[in-house]
Amino acid sequence: MVTTYKLTLEDFSAFQNDMIHHSDQHKRIRSVWLKYMNIPLFALGFIATILLFPNLESTMTKLLITFGIGMLFALLLRPLLKDLHAPLYLWQIRRTLKKQNVWPKDIKLQFSETHVEMQAVRGSIHRTTQIPWTSILRVYQDESYRFLYYEEDEALIIPKMKDGITEVEQSEIDRILEKHLHTEKHTSST
Repeated sequence: MVTTYKLTLEDFSAFQNDMIHHSDQHKRIRSVWLKYMNIPLFALGFIATILLFPNLESTMTKLLITFGIGMLFALLLRPLLKDLHAPLYLWQIRRTLKKQNVWPKDIKLQFSETHVEMQAVRGSIHRTTQIPWTSILRVYQDESYRFLYYEEDEALIIPKMKDGITEVEQSEIDRILEKHLHTEKHTSST
């Protein structure tokens, strides 16, 4: 079976969003980001306390209060930092990719008994990737996309509803994926 479609920046952004929530690499990056972002939050709480309570008589009491409120700022705003990581990362990726002017890409997927072949064409650049069915590590899907990961940070992006892909082709893709993939399918909750 062969299907063709245009891969857009929005499609790639959906893949990046999925990868942020499911890859171990991004979990490590988010953990480091949270640790380093706690420092400015602590400093903000520390400075706010110094400005709000400038006339404490005991230096030790002042240090304990400012340190305690700094820690409180860092702890209370940590959920906000967790929620901000993905949108900030996606914004940065989209900004970089928009500058590269590589979208949309013409994609041709060919499903065979032994592998999936993806041919990506943009201008005069042709790229062909063959992925054996046994090399697909996991499949994540949501209401709009299927992501067939063949490496930690590489996946085939197959839109479910896209111009150029008919419902008949969608059902055929579903049948082929069910037939060849023995990995557990995960549904994205984000």
